[in-house]
Amino acid sequence: MDPVSAIIINKKHLLPPGAVTHLTLVFYFEDCPDLDKVKQDAKPLLEYKRFCSVPVPNPDAIFESAWKRVEVNYDKHFAEKKVDGDVDLKQQLSKLALKPMSNEEDFPLWRIDLLRNTKQGCRSAVVWRLDHSIGDGIGLLPVGYKFSRTIDGKPGEPKQFLPKRRGSSSKGGASNLTRLINSALKDLNTVATLANGPFDNCDTININRTRKTLAHNGKRIILDFDFKLDDIQSIRKATGYTINDIVVALFAGAVRRYMEKMGDRALDNPEKIKMTGLAPFAQPRGTRPGQVQNKMVFIHFSFPVGPSTMKERLEKAHQEFDHLKRSIQVPLLNFITDVGTKLGLENALAQENTKIWHRSSWVFSNVPGPRERMIVFGKEMTSFKPFYNNVLHQAIFFSYAGEMSLGLVLDTESIKKPELLVRCFEEELRVAKEAASGEKKQN
Repeated sequence: MDPVSAIIINKKHLLPPGAVTHLTLVFYFEDCPDLDKVKQDAKPLLEYKRFCSVPVPNPDAIFESAWKRVEVNYDKHFAEKKVDGDVDLKQQLSKLALKPMSNEEDFPLWRIDLLRNTKQGCRSAVVWRLDHSIGDGIGLLPVGYKFSRTIDGKPGEPKQFLPKRRGSSSKGGASNLTRLINSALKDLNTVATLANGPFDNCDTININRTRKTLAHNGKRIILDFDFKLDDIQSIRKATGYTINDIVVALFAGAVRRYMEKMGDRALDNPEKIKMTGLAPFAQPRGTRPGQVQNKMVFIHFSFPVGPSTMKERLEKAHQEFDHLKRSIQVPLLNFITDVGTKLGLENALAQENTKIWHRSSWVFSNVPGPRERMIVFGKEMTSFKPFYNNVLHQAIFFSYAGEMSLGLVLDTESIKKPELLVRCFEEELRVAKEAASGEKKQN
């Protein structure tokens, strides 16, 4: 079984107490779909074994856990609820996303809820919840596209994101070799100290270093912020940095603004500020009919919160992600996992993994979505947002049809004023856009 699925299935023994493991994928509409149409278009889920099965844990040999096929009572996986306005929609969405799914015995781990907004001019939503043991984002992508069509009626097809080939050059060979060696040494040190190194030290963002153990405290809030992809593109054209560099630098700048407003003492010594993230990395996998896979590993990286200017934060972010292009973190972590499982050390590996998460602040993703608007469940989808109620703070950037969103699930025991953090991001984006506009005029 996929390692990630096996760990989640055995979460009572391996994950921090209280861990919530379902993904929440939200499709927004101005014109609400009919529930019967949603049921009809979602029928392809039944082509996949894991949507017709329940997990069977095996805590003594977790990778021998299995999926057991069951009879699917299809209609019971769907529900419709009326909501009155955007505030009510957000409240209902929060209930669905933040509370664990309660399932009957032999009930496959997914549900689809239609939130029909009765207030004119307000959005409705289809909320697809599924346990993370079923699959990761890349594994679920072709499943989700089964629901979709292009505006002109063609079947939706997921874009294949392939790594760019790095051109080889005879020039600077020794310099490139030195960079590769330094990069490998950095990764060796990172992996060696992940579980036992220092904790993140921004106390207005993450108080994990004051907690003896890592657990899900149940105190979460969902927030989001929408903006134009053109905003990021304008910064990219003015600075030459990648979109990934920019969103990480913007987010780090927003966090710094929040820390300033909250009087975080870590800012007294900015060179020693430590705020880290875990970025899910989808590993290569073959496509098999009727199968969803869960083959991912988390890459560890640092946010450039210490630098006081956007220019410095962009350069630091670029250096971090340029290093990750040559990183050997993934093969190193895979090697440790493979050796550990062959030696029967699954529980020890899970404990070490929990210690890594204890020392981190964010699970962070930047996901490019469809460039054109899509028809989903028979209606034009205006927006799409994924949320995951993690044991850490979760931040997901997602782009769709020229729009971009930041989706947050925050631990309110650590971040006391979550709405302020969103306003800090809005402010950071505005200042960066103005600076980019000024540079453009000068050029």
